[in-house]
Amino acid sequence: MNDERTSIIIKEIKYWKEHRMLPERYCDYLLALYTNGEELEDGENESVTLQRRKPFIITSILLLFLMIPFSFLMIYFTEFHSLLQLTVLLLFGFYSIWLYRQFSRKQYDFIYFPLIASLLLLLLFTMEASRLFTQNQSILATVIVVNFILWLSISIVKKIKLLQALSISCIIFTLLYIIFINFMA
Repeated sequence: MNDERTSIIIKEIKYWKEHRMLPERYCDYLLALYTNGEELEDGENESVTLQRRKPFIITSILLLFLMIPFSFLMIYFTEFHSLLQLTVLLLFGFYSIWLYRQFSRKQYDFIYFPLIASLLLLLLFTMEASRLFTQNQSILATVIVVNFILWLSISIVKKIKLLQALSISCIIFTLLYIIFINFMA
């Protein structure tokens, strides 16, 4: 292939990468293919970028995993005011949603950790809010089932098989628990 044609193709691939017309990985692969691995995109490779962001990724995931047990501790083992507990849960939820958006924007492989943490925090938030505003157990059970249906719909849209199985099993167990409680009463 002549050099002029190759340079046109390389410019086009860089344009695709800059405007996110193709995933970054594909563009890097095509650039490496057409430049014979000689030219780095703007002097920086994807692996170099990932190495530079690795401390941010590790710290973010560690904080994410620490938020879940801290949320349980804060709700069930502290004497904080209920509105303060809900506010902290809401802040944790916003952080996990922000993290999910950041990871999906950068196309990291482990973007589902923040998504699942967000869903767990949403479940905790809605359970605590329904417990705070009403003492009715049937409303709490309805809130829990609606949360798991939301999980199922998100898992279908995002095509996450593990979350689908988890949400279906949680719906079944919750409904069986409701039936068992009503049968025993």
